[in-house]
Amino acid sequence: MYINMIKLISPIFLLLFITAGCTSGDKAHSLSSAAQETASVFGAESASEVDAEFETFSGPVSGPIVIPALIPESFGFTSTLYIDGRLKQSCADYNASSRTCGDGSDRAFFSIAAAGTAAAPGVNFLIRGGDYKEALHISTSGTVDAYLGYSAYPGEVVTLVDVDSWDGAEEYGAIWLDQVSYVLVNEIDVRGSIGFGRLLNSHYNIISNSNFNESKIWNDGRGASKRGGLYIAFSHYNRILNNHFYKGTDSLAMVHSNHNLVEGNRMDLAGHDIWNIKCGSYNVIRNNHFSNKNQKIGSVFDCESSTLAWHGNGKFAQRKAVLNSTQYNLIEGNIFRDSVRYYSTSGGNGIQYAGQNGIIRGNRFFRVNAGLAMAAYRDEATYNYGNRIYNNTFHNNWCTAVAIGKPINKMGDNQYKNNILWDNQGLSQEQCYETSAKQILLLSRLKSGDRFMNNNIASRAGEDVLGLWGNPSAYTIRDFENSLGTISFSENLAVDPLFTNEYENDYRLRSASPMVDSGAFLSTVTSASGSGSKLQLADVNSFYDGFAIPGEVGDRVQIEGRTATAVIIHVNHKHKTITLDKALTWKRGEGIGLSYNGLRPDIGAFER
Repeated sequence: MYINMIKLISPIFLLLFITAGCTSGDKAHSLSSAAQETASVFGAESASEVDAEFETFSGPVSGPIVIPALIPESFGFTSTLYIDGRLKQSCADYNASSRTCGDGSDRAFFSIAAAGTAAAPGVNFLIRGGDYKEALHISTSGTVDAYLGYSAYPGEVVTLVDVDSWDGAEEYGAIWLDQVSYVLVNEIDVRGSIGFGRLLNSHYNIISNSNFNESKIWNDGRGASKRGGLYIAFSHYNRILNNHFYKGTDSLAMVHSNHNLVEGNRMDLAGHDIWNIKCGSYNVIRNNHFSNKNQKIGSVFDCESSTLAWHGNGKFAQRKAVLNSTQYNLIEGNIFRDSVRYYSTSGGNGIQYAGQNGIIRGNRFFRVNAGLAMAAYRDEATYNYGNRIYNNTFHNNWCTAVAIGKPINKMGDNQYKNNILWDNQGLSQEQCYETSAKQILLLSRLKSGDRFMNNNIASRAGEDVLGLWGNPSAYTIRDFENSLGTISFSENLAVDPLFTNEYENDYRLRSASPMVDSGAFLSTVTSASGSGSKLQLADVNSFYDGFAIPGEVGDRVQIEGRTATAVIIHVNHKHKTITLDKALTWKRGEGIGLSYNGLRPDIGAFER
């Protein structure tokens, strides 16, 4: 897969990438080699009583999932305090072994609220196992060198049950980060509350290894309020790592929030979206496992006025729409599977997308309605341009691999390269149960400026792989270009990709696959022939430089016909230049792409 698997080192904290098989319904736990008590906070094998309810799927899922592991030494904790719901009162002589006061030397508090008076940078609260019917409302910050931490005691399960946080006349999720920074919330589960949590004007925080289960407004999948999930607004540089979300309503929403990382999570069932980004830029959605048999999975849009006027934004609410403002987001290495199935290109999508200059790569889409729907509608989805969609695999989706909407304000320069669109079922009024072989569906005859280059677009049912909404006719790529010309095609293949086992969703390539060494480079070098650490390209929109997120590393790139690689440390979109961590040599006109094996990059989500 085209995913950068480099050890990341940050002055704020470390992320050590490890490879693990993707599992269903298990709580993700981090690894650590720190001192026994602190380390076990991040690596204990606890199990939530709601885990058994999480929906699981049969059959293996192809490829490794990269799970980030927290390194506790990096948080700068200087003291450990305890919260124990069994206590009748707080004390300074707590015995952690017996969970009693009177014969110990530690400080402990009888409730989460009582512990608030001791919250300070460098304090790590270990919460003892049990159900807590109170909100974790955090209004004290840590610092870059000394986080404030709230973690479950090693080997114990902490659950916030049937409790909400209040702001004015509105209820919200049980975890509330209230204008704070440098806070860690680790292995704190939430069950049966209005929502899962809220971050408002809060930055550089981490929420990890937690189970978020069934909002009270889930309502059998009919609930659609933002309050039913983890709501992040006007908050930047946060990390949502290794959590399990189940039965939310918009399970994870990021509104007007930039430079956030969502990685290693499992998200199942939501009343509306599993996750969304609205008028937020430079966010990363990476190596997550998504499914939603109730509706669609991911959404990327601008903000119409109603989004920003919502009461939950408090003094940060805005009354006017914020458009053309969802820029440079990266969605990579995720699994999108098993959404609702019906006659529509707006429901059940893997991603319903209307962003600008984004990157969608290395993802796998199967058994969703439309894998990727490039949306266009007023007001939040009128700008959809400059996006680079490459090295994804779309297979066996209910309706179509890619649906392209009717241009409104601006839709153009969206490029699809090195993707596999294979045996998707096609859209029909029989609610997608017919196999009509449509791999690409247009909702309009208007030119969208979309370009399909060097993809594999094919079906066992025949060459008629393109269609128009509401039109029973299907087209070959050649006929479609000649008669309509609304999108352009060049150098595309139409063959069986020879997956390792497509019936088991194993989309790795066999050695004999025609996808191997058949990919195109992402751009070409336009600098004069030479060497150095800075070079100009024909197009830089396909490349990622870390988005200034602490600990993130840019793409490792390789020039055509050469074996040396280097890491991008900066992309200048205005001047179309990239800056590397070391010098490379090139000739003008040579191709450049992510590092690859063999003679050229492969087509699809996996590099063999």
